[in-house]
Amino acid sequence: MGALAAGAAGGATITALNEGARRVWSRAPRIQRLGQRAVGRLARQAGRRPGKRERFALALAGELVSDGAYFALAGLARRRSLAAGAALGLAAGLGALVLPGPLGLGTRPTRRTRETAWATVAWYVAAGMAAGAAARAVAGRTRRSVPWSGV
Repeated sequence: MGALAAGAAGGATITALNEGARRVWSRAPRIQRLGQRAVGRLARQAGRRPGKRERFALALAGELVSDGAYFALAGLARRRSLAAGAALGLAAGLGALVLPGPLGLGTRPTRRTRETAWATVAWYVAAGMAAGAAARAVAGRTRRSVPWSGV
């Protein structure tokens, strides 16, 4: 249960930060563009050419699922904490800066400016902390609600 809560919290946090900030801040990371490029590439390899809206919807769904699965790791950690979640977020944020270029997705969406790069990492750290907090909260409730848990 902790992994599910952590994944949902982390995935929702990174998606909300990305979608909200890109609408009001011109230098905001465009994490969704990486997903759209990846979806477009996969679709072309499959012989399809999805439109812009379809690519966006598929990328958003993919982000929620993949980010949720990644941040679920915070719920599987032996010690569920904000620090464990923050470490996961830091790793994901650094990956979002380093990996898109070698993967052929471009570096501009996450490294357009110094502020963009810092925001990318900060958002992933925040999502990791949300995942860690959710995992810890669920773990605390589970221990208290099961009298034979040994705690």
